[in-house]
Amino acid sequence: MNDKERNAFRAAVEFYTKWRETVIERDAQWQEFAADVGRFTKETDAENCPLAGHLLTAIVETFNDLYRDGRKPMPAGFFGRDV
Repeated sequence: MNDKERNAFRAAVEFYTKWRETVIERDAQWQEFAADVGRFTKETDAENCPLAGHLLTAIVETFNDLYRDGRKPMPAGFFGRDV
């Protein structure tokens, strides 16, 4: 594993942890999420590191699933969290 790939894993875990522990309810939060996607892309050089691009795609698709049809998933540790 090279340094770019190591950085991609670290950044992916940090990104996912931050947003999984937040219930996104406002447009401003979605805008911040999108800004973080851009920061992740630059920080990991996702255009030149395929692993970073694939990790980001997986994370974004996971959030698409979690928020599908207006659902609002609860962060880990909350009673009643089903996803």
